[in-house]
Amino acid sequence: MMKNLTLIALFLFSALSALSQKVNDKIQIESNGSWYDGKILKVNEAEKQYYITYDGWSESWNEWVGTDRIRGYETAKPEPAPAAKKFKVGDHVEVEYGMIPEPATIIEVGENKYHIQFDKKVFGDKWVSEGQIKKL
Repeated sequence: MMKNLTLIALFLFSALSALSQKVNDKIQIESNGSWYDGKILKVNEAEKQYYITYDGWSESWNEWVGTDRIRGYETAKPEPAPAAKKFKVGDHVEVEYGMIPEPATIIEVGENKYHIQFDKKVFGDKWVSEGQIKKL
């Protein structure tokens, strides 16, 4: 009888400790203090990690995240995205490329990100947060 209770307890514990989100679940992911809509692509039960994709972002932004950075879409409380307003299109700024600050220009303003084009065209362009930018 005691052995059966122990087995039941172990089963319940393992069931409760399993990750609650599954592949293809709609979720919200925290990144740099903001929440973004996305979807789970893979689940790593052993590491308690999810491989996610952000809605509307290229797959180069896909990443593994822990349970502390996601919340279920159905329970998510939408937060208004802070308006990116410190910089405007055409502003000449400085953004790190690797670990080196490089001059760039704001080419597009998103809800809480800035699309910049590096002056050295070979470095290309990328989306960055306000905290990654310094005004020149």
